[in-house]
Amino acid sequence: LSLHLIDGETADYYQAIIDGLRSLGLRSDEESGREVKWRWVGRYREVRLQVELLCPTRSRAGRPESPATDTAAELNIGPSDEIAALAVGFGHLVLDDTISVSRRVDTASGGLTYEFPVAGLTSWLCLKSDALMRRDRAKDAYDVVWVLDALGPDIASATVAASPLLGGPFANEVRAQLMLLINDQFRDDASVGPTGYAAFLEAQMADAARRHALGTVTAFGRELAAQGIAR
Repeated sequence: LSLHLIDGETADYYQAIIDGLRSLGLRSDEESGREVKWRWVGRYREVRLQVELLCPTRSRAGRPESPATDTAAELNIGPSDEIAALAVGFGHLVLDDTISVSRRVDTASGGLTYEFPVAGLTSWLCLKSDALMRRDRAKDAYDVVWVLDALGPDIASATVAASPLLGGPFANEVRAQLMLLINDQFRDDASVGPTGYAAFLEAQMADAARRHALGTVTAFGRELAAQGIAR
């Protein structure tokens, strides 16, 4: 999906998105009896799909990209109000920090190779740190540890160091958010990060899981410090 979903101006634009979601067998989700129009769920080719439509929470370069500060976090988009976007903290960083992932896909007209824009590691970590602060979902902590484990602290830190965000106007904001993640949310094994990681795994060896989570993020922090990014 386009990163500029809310830039569409015609009813056909939005209806095409809705029709595309429904063609995959997706429908808007429900939570506590309430329709969640920014999250669409279902199954396609025996795979469970979940599509979440997100938007930034602030404006950039004088152009509104987000709901005003006094509006709800969910912003209806399109004239039919059938879909919405969820305003997420630090979402404005994604536009300046994306990578392209190439995949061969099957379409109605045949196979082709498509370039998917994906949030870069730096913006993604900032979003996850904000999520740890604002909602109580253990998977956020698990996601952080899993990704840093998969990449390794050296590659992860080098990827962050190479991000265009650190050379742009949001550099101080990014550094502060990464420091919040490392020095507060994963400060010790009793902090929200390690505790959430162990809870998500439902680990019988919870103490070992918390220590592993703390060690992973601490090692990442040391590598960032060596890069001159963290302290």
